[in-house]
Amino acid sequence: MAKKVDNKKKSTTGTNPFAQAAKLKAAAPRMAGRAEDRHSATPRGAISVKPVGRLRTFFREVRIELKKVTWPPRKELIKSTGVVIIAVVIAAVFIGLFDYLWTTIVRVAGLGG
Repeated sequence: MAKKVDNKKKSTTGTNPFAQAAKLKAAAPRMAGRAEDRHSATPRGAISVKPVGRLRTFFREVRIELKKVTWPPRKELIKSTGVVIIAVVIAAVFIGLFDYLWTTIVRVAGLGG
């Protein structure tokens, strides 16, 4: 019989991951205190402080998001628009009738000034 040889390294699953993270953090260079490093560390596309820059950034992001939209076919869009218009008309009629009814009740009872 041949002897089975295992060449794998020992697992380090028993070590504390928080201790490993602390060692890595301590080993990282401390450069956040210098102004030139903070300036170069700003991400690309950062929001501008100026109103024109913020407006430009907003419209750029709107354009990017609109490219992601899946637009419905024309027939479905027309049907959905019709449903919305009918729902708005029904709600307007209901609110108008309710308002008229209460206005009449208030006038008859003599509560209106």
